[in-house]
Amino acid sequence: MEIILKRNALSNTLQNINSVVDKSTTKPILSNFVIRTIDGKEKEVEFSSTDYELSLVEIVPAEIKEQGSICVNAKKVFDIVRELQAENVHIKSTEQLWIHIVCGTSETRLPSVEVGLYPQTILEELPQSITINVDDFRHCIDKTLFAAITNESRRNLMGVCLSYNGDQKTRWLSTDGHRLAQMIKTIDALSFDSDKEVIIPRKALTEVRRVAELFGENVNITFDDRVMQFSGGSIMFKTRLIEGKFPNCDPIIPKDSTLEMIVNRERFISSLRIVSSISSEKLRPVKLIISPGSLKLESEKADYGEVIDEIEIDYEGESFEIGFNSKYLLDVLSVLETKNVVLECKNSMSPTIIKSPDDESFLSVIMPLRVEW
Repeated sequence: MEIILKRNALSNTLQNINSVVDKSTTKPILSNFVIRTIDGKEKEVEFSSTDYELSLVEIVPAEIKEQGSICVNAKKVFDIVRELQAENVHIKSTEQLWIHIVCGTSETRLPSVEVGLYPQTILEELPQSITINVDDFRHCIDKTLFAAITNESRRNLMGVCLSYNGDQKTRWLSTDGHRLAQMIKTIDALSFDSDKEVIIPRKALTEVRRVAELFGENVNITFDDRVMQFSGGSIMFKTRLIEGKFPNCDPIIPKDSTLEMIVNRERFISSLRIVSSISSEKLRPVKLIISPGSLKLESEKADYGEVIDEIEIDYEGESFEIGFNSKYLLDVLSVLETKNVVLECKNSMSPTIIKSPDDESFLSVIMPLRVEW
């Protein structure tokens, strides 16, 4: 194979490739990636990488001198290319499985691997599909993924559950057992069985979100019980779905909250950061003392001090106190984009709903902490 690519385009693609390749040493073949020319295409080549769970295929403009394919170490090539200075990068393979990379006065020679040893990513025709605007897709990820669990303790919670919610609506739901986030999004173009429910892995959504602009205006999502594909523009991802049953979260979402307050979001964020700054505990607990027109925030009293802050709120109910993990509050407040936020709760030990006052599509539920100071 012999091709010439623009350095900037190559560097950007290799960055995407490196985010997918397996970084462990247990499967050495997965530290590589593949470049192959495409039958019938004279000015485009295909880059692909996989870690068995997540695969990436990206089409890149290129001048093709000789058809073929190569498989080479992803990190080594990326480290070299990002330091190159000239505009064009010339890549050529030999029959002895060596790769020559030439750019300006720089010339590199690297060993490669037989392409046939690398797992090939095959696009499939899958029965379920959603076509969603890229901005809406970003919002669905941003407003749910933060609540998904980050460790292997409960694998079925390590992602976002996607299901059909009736009337052309999809439900995006995540939880780590202490909080949940839900986004209801209307989709104009979908083919989605009413009883279908799939769990999309955290890594897949993180990587797809990172390069969402490459999909163009819309993302086409197709899936079955095993895998999901995201495609659009010049890029495609394919991921295995998480096996297992997502818990029924409906009973956790309060339906009879009687206490409602409206708080300025930016002021609330600032106050939480101030109050939680001296906490040494992992949970960074904060106490909210709520009374008509006022929200007082207190940190845990410690040997090295305490912090109290007070802000005005729109609230006319009875006075009460409630404790939270301050990080959970900050996480949900950071994904909301409105001037004010609404907090709804029943008492100091009941789950609390956080949402926008003028957008019913999103809500988050946080379990309270018992604070004893």
